[in-house]
Amino acid sequence: MHRKSRRVCVLAAAVLAALSVSSLAPAAEPAPTEYEIKVAFIYNFAKYVEWPEETALDSGGVFIIGVLGDDPFGALLDRIAHNRTIGDKPIVIRRFERFEDYTPCHILFVAASEQERLPAIVEALADSPVLLIGDTEGFARRGVAVNFFIEESKVRFEVNPEAAARAGLKISSKLLRLATIITEETPNEADTGER
Repeated sequence: MHRKSRRVCVLAAAVLAALSVSSLAPAAEPAPTEYEIKVAFIYNFAKYVEWPEETALDSGGVFIIGVLGDDPFGALLDRIAHNRTIGDKPIVIRRFERFEDYTPCHILFVAASEQERLPAIVEALADSPVLLIGDTEGFARRGVAVNFFIEESKVRFEVNPEAAARAGLKISSKLLRLATIITEETPNEADTGER
């Protein structure tokens, strides 16, 4: 466990160094905020996930990161889109108040405000090549591929490999080694609330 914690800390440090978090936060801030760290992770997850070549996503040569529901990031995602690329693709940020407004993305962050609608969202996107990310307890067990959580005041993440595989995405073993692996709840567990 201690080795895993060290590896996560090393990845977090590498993520923040790669992003030059000082460009995301004012110089007066001594340490990055929770959501600055999450944005850094989201940006770097794209380097450790492989999307299918024959993807139906017609992105027009850009890498699309979406946020569904109440956006907890503020301008942080916009700053990263302004300063970074993923591969050779510029980053475009899209925000959707409701799932009915959704248009295809490479990565979709599902906000806590969408908790009640999550089963319908997961079902609707089950065969789409989109990496679903959240930061709400239980989201990974309910079909989100990557979910953030806080442990010992640090941002950690869990991965649901089944959800990623359903979307046709391949997550690097390097990333999986740093994650807490989550198995999806069965329909009976979902109905009874068992874990």
